[in-house]
Amino acid sequence: MSEVIGKGANTALRGGRLQISATPAGIDLTVLCLRENGKVGGDDDFVFYNQPVSPDGAVRLVDGAISIDLSAVTPGSHRLVVAASVDTGSFGTIALAVRITEEGGGSYELPITGLTAETTVQLAEVYRRAGGWKLRNIGQGYATGLAGLATDFGITVDGEPTAPASPPAAPTAPAPDAGAPPADQGFTPPPAPGSPVLSSAPGYPPPNAPGYPPPAPAGYPPAPAAGSPPAGSAVPPAPVSVPRPQPGVNFSKGAVTLTKGAGPVLLEKSPLVRLRVAWASGTDYEAYALVVLTGGKVVHVATFPAAGIPANPQHGDLVRHLGDRGRGDIQRGGGQTEEIIEVRLSPEIVAVVPVAYSAINNGTGSFHKYRVTLSIESGADTVTIPADQAKKSSWIFTCVPGIVYNRPEGVLIERLELYSRRFSEHRPAVTLQPDGQVEVRMDKGPVNQFKADRT
Repeated sequence: MSEVIGKGANTALRGGRLQISATPAGIDLTVLCLRENGKVGGDDDFVFYNQPVSPDGAVRLVDGAISIDLSAVTPGSHRLVVAASVDTGSFGTIALAVRITEEGGGSYELPITGLTAETTVQLAEVYRRAGGWKLRNIGQGYATGLAGLATDFGITVDGEPTAPASPPAAPTAPAPDAGAPPADQGFTPPPAPGSPVLSSAPGYPPPNAPGYPPPAPAGYPPAPAAGSPPAGSAVPPAPVSVPRPQPGVNFSKGAVTLTKGAGPVLLEKSPLVRLRVAWASGTDYEAYALVVLTGGKVVHVATFPAAGIPANPQHGDLVRHLGDRGRGDIQRGGGQTEEIIEVRLSPEIVAVVPVAYSAINNGTGSFHKYRVTLSIESGADTVTIPADQAKKSSWIFTCVPGIVYNRPEGVLIERLELYSRRFSEHRPAVTLQPDGQVEVRMDKGPVNQFKADRT
């Protein structure tokens, strides 16, 4: 009987030969052979339909399936990422099944869930650990197709600009940059050093071809806005070419699913951003938002009160709770229910923390059972954060799936997936830190006064 490996889970391998297949027919499998730095050593380390054998001969694509001889993998390859792609349609409409068999060992089933419009998905990684090999289910989707996957791991794709290995030296004769706008007034925090700038972000110049700056380090420390002149200088330096980002900040467009361990995503900022908290019908969840303003003030936008905080379905004309949508059949289940919060990201909003909430007389049932998700929509782009790491407890009432930052360069979305203690109906407490990060502490806010029936 096959062992099922859920998203983010791993298992030890014997180190022999693996056979990897996916159904239905028509799915293209690929493998990236990565070095210790998380990048390929060269374009030859990408095994796909036009290049079916790795340089060391250990990875082969034969009749649509992948064969990996772990004993023959070159010592320089530390991680093998297995991906799947489709030429037409998307994985949101495909019942994808992945099976991995180890010669002399077991067989494994990898459920890949939560996909929508993605055309490429990282299925699994086979990686070295403590002198042996392990297998992990990744399940991370890409809306940019095979080219987006390849370039993220250092592959040069035909027709795509080539990113340099390191930033070139600054020019000796800097030219004035008359088009650089002033920093956004009244907004804190400013962008982190090297933060990517999107061409359509209001008041910001286009990105420096061919790539984007690397992602900001953990904590997103404040720094002068991109393009600001150095102290004492009347002429700002000319822009220089910069490398593409390392894996972590994902610039995919269309639909992206942030699974466990995924880095933050930067979306192009649209005038109206929608936060959707959705669940399978059969119970009733509530959604509310904690809106962090410049100066650190926190506004609760909710249709029901908490201790000392009245019900407040909107914050001026910037944040508005629209209530339930598409309720389906609550008694019998079926369909999907969602609550929507609309946000206009003016400079006074630093971040928004959406919260999903359920308690006893909302119907018992876990976040896991009812497949709760948070989706952030900005223009044509959507980022979805599934609550797929939830315990199967019916007595955990509050989840914070992620946080939405309002940056001058775009909408920065970070996965959190934090859960309350069992039986706790306290709201989270959020605090704006000096470095511009927002700290979320579960069970430290006021008690919700929505659930009267505690029997």
